[in-house]
Amino acid sequence: MPMRRVKANSAHLRLLAQLMQAEARGEGRRGQELVGSVLVNRIVADCRPDFHNIRTIPIAVYGKFGPQRSPFEPVQNGEIYKMRPTAQDLRRARELTNGRIDQLARRSLWFYNPSPGRRYRAACTAKMPRSPKTQYQFAFKNHCFYTGVPGYCPEFL
Repeated sequence: MPMRRVKANSAHLRLLAQLMQAEARGEGRRGQELVGSVLVNRIVADCRPDFHNIRTIPIAVYGKFGPQRSPFEPVQNGEIYKMRPTAQDLRRARELTNGRIDQLARRSLWFYNPSPGRRYRAACTAKMPRSPKTQYQFAFKNHCFYTGVPGYCPEFL
């Protein structure tokens, strides 16, 4: 499998690190890396219709239609802007953009937290809600991770 690299400047790396912190707060380094891996996968995948022409970290984070319609709750509610990545967080973001994707999430294109704000995670569903092209892959702490159904984005897998 070739390395999946994404071009990123320092502002992009900071944004990726902020998203990783905001989405996987309390899930440790690995949880943050899994979330970051999904974002990088979306940029690399270029699948129609969901991820076509998502070529940069800002477009992947904010969506094609701006922050109010971002696919990520911490962007919609402003939590992402409260995150202050450390040098270590920025280094992890750089490693992801350089192709060091967590192997568990190598095929993941979606994730969600079925129990936001709770101390437990509800059971993951076979398909992600409102996303019929998904199939359950694995769970890590508060998040469920999904890949595409067979035939969805075969060039990525």
